[in-house]
Amino acid sequence: MHLLTLRIKAAWRAGKVAAVLFLDIKGAFPNAVPERLVHNLRKRGIPRKYTKFVENMLRGTVTTLKFDGYLSAPIHIDNGIGQGDPLSMIMYQYYNADLLDIPTNKDEDAMAFVDDSFMLAIADSFEEAHENLANMMGRAGGVTEWSTTHNSPLEYTKLALMDFAHHQSQKR
Repeated sequence: MHLLTLRIKAAWRAGKVAAVLFLDIKGAFPNAVPERLVHNLRKRGIPRKYTKFVENMLRGTVTTLKFDGYLSAPIHIDNGIGQGDPLSMIMYQYYNADLLDIPTNKDEDAMAFVDDSFMLAIADSFEEAHENLANMMGRAGGVTEWSTTHNSPLEYTKLALMDFAHHQSQKR
């Protein structure tokens, strides 16, 4: 939040406005695709012995259902990062790291923490900032494509768009 505040205040000092689209990923941990996680770890330069460890840790996962005296047979799970695992927070940060690559110029930014992230657009007007956010969502390699390739649907009921203009600005 400190970095976001700094970016917004810098936009104001430059006589610009900022628009932020806050995103929430539905079912982040259970929907994570282990092969994509390993790919992202390797892409970010994590040594092979660690990526192999993660790959082995997520392979062959099973669960059982137990309720009212019933115990199911083991059920194979082919997706997901264990939410209770101490490494899960670090693993998911790598899993969604490609979101941070979506901004392509100095007036765009992205930040993420686990399943919460946001896209920032700085512009001369809110109309331009909103167009830039829409572009970050829909461009090739944008948020919508990331969502599809990472099996990470957005929770649309939790999306929020906030506009930021300095209180003395005429750009309201």
